[in-house]
Amino acid sequence: MPQPVQFAGETITLAASAARTASANGTTVHVASGRSRYVVLLSIADASLTAAADTLDVYVDLSPDGGTTWVNAIHFTQRAGDASGAAKEVAILDSASAAATVTNVTSDAASGAVRPYVFGNAIRARWAIVDSGDHNSSHTFGVSAFAM
Repeated sequence: MPQPVQFAGETITLAASAARTASANGTTVHVASGRSRYVVLLSIADASLTAAADTLDVYVDLSPDGGTTWVNAIHFTQRAGDASGAAKEVAILDSASAAATVTNVTSDAASGAVRPYVFGNAIRARWAIVDSGDHNSSHTFGVSAFAM
């Protein structure tokens, strides 16, 4: 009988699930260069129970120089402040992917976009929370990764 395939990899927490009310950068996690070929990222937004005009944008950035320069690789779909129910999104970075053309990474990717060819030796989650003016914006979410 064939043995099940086992994936050697590493689970990385980029932002533990928590209620957040302000924009911030998550903790930088250094990864060994060349160790991972794929990185699977998961964003879980558990609650966004404020005003419709409040928004949450969750990003994953990678750095080719240990955290000095950051390049946005993933911009999960923007979430409205009155979104109901949990939202789970997954994105995959693949070091074998190649961009067909030069990509300007001066600005972030569009909402819901992935730049699968962006790799580096450091990774972080980042989030932008916009309050519509009622000062009660709160979003509960987390971001994790599995590198293999």
